Amino acid sequence: MRKNILKAAAVTAMLWSAASSAQSVQLDLSDPSKNKLDSIVSLPIKSLKAVEANGEILFMSENGRFVLRGQLYDIWYKDTLDTSAQIQDAATRIHFERMGADLDDYNTLTIGTGDKQVVAFVDPLCSVCHKLMKDAEKLGRNYTFKFVVVPALGEESNKLARKVYCAKDRQGSLDAYMQNTLETVPQKSSCDTKQYDLTLMMAHLLDVKGVPFVVAPDGRYSQGRPQELQQWLEGK
Repeated sequence: MRKNILKAAAVTAMLWSAASSAQSVQLDLSDPSKNKLDSIVSLPIKSLKAVEANGEILFMSENGRFVLRGQLYDIWYKDTLDTSAQIQDAATRIHFERMGADLDDYNTLTIGTGDKQVVAFVDPLCSVCHKLMKDAEKLGRNYTFKFVVVPALGEESNKLARKVYCAKDRQGSLDAYMQNTLETVPQKSSCDTKQYDLTLMMAHLLDVKGVPFVVAPDGRYSQGRPQELQQWLEGK
């Protein structure tokens, strides 16, 4: 995503993340904003691996220099990760229900009415995203698709994504979205964009670097449009 679009959201996310990692005897992991930051030191760690040995889980830097011992806490899910299976799941899947995220509060368009939920980050100017949404229309009986509209392709995308968020009838703007006529969508006379900004922050926190970014009902995610959407959703 273009830095000029997500800059404010990225800064907020970084501060939020930094607060969550502060070490203090009074650390409040349930609400990172309550923590007082005394210092932050960046360590030369490119990646961190969870290693289980002798019944204990250790956290080791890629080059083996640093080893951390202690409890791993997932800020997204507000819970500890105590087993290798839990850590593996957290590293490879995204569970919006565990995050307590009501996707309808964000810049979202819905396709389908099925019991199983699929989340996809899309851009109004992304042709592959439009193809994905066409695929979704065919699967609407079994799945509900939540398309989170973000500006991944620059300032023009930002303008159109805001058109979706500030539409008088957001869900009603779906046809205009699909027909590339968002410029004509009637807008609210007054539009508070706080949740739009939070939409950008959520995309940043989830490390959505390109669109479409698709999350299956079981939490698996694809950075790009799955060639056979139904089969991918079913885990085949």
